[in-house]
Amino acid sequence: MDDVYRVRINEEGRLIIPASYRKQHGLAVGQEVTLRATSDGLLITTFDRTLQQFQNDVAALAGSGVSLAGELISERRSEAAAERG
Repeated sequence: MDDVYRVRINEEGRLIIPASYRKQHGLAVGQEVTLRATSDGLLITTFDRTLQQFQNDVAALAGSGVSLAGELISERRSEAAAERG
C-alpha cells in the first residue's frame, strides 16, 4: 500500500512535503520537482525521474536499436549535401 501524508496548503499557496517523505525519497532543499494533474489527483515526481520516464517513452516509440540523434545527424548531412550540390 502507498504511504499517505496529510498536508496543508499555506497562505502563499505552498505545500510542505513532510521531512520523512523527503528523506525516504532523497529530496533536497531547492531540488526541482514536477507536479502532474491526474484523474486521481496530483502526482509529485523529481524532475530527474520525469526526464528518465520521458526518455524511456521516446525510446519505446522509436524502437529498439534506433538512435534518434544519429538519424538527425544523417538527415542534416543529407540536407547539407543537397544544398551544396
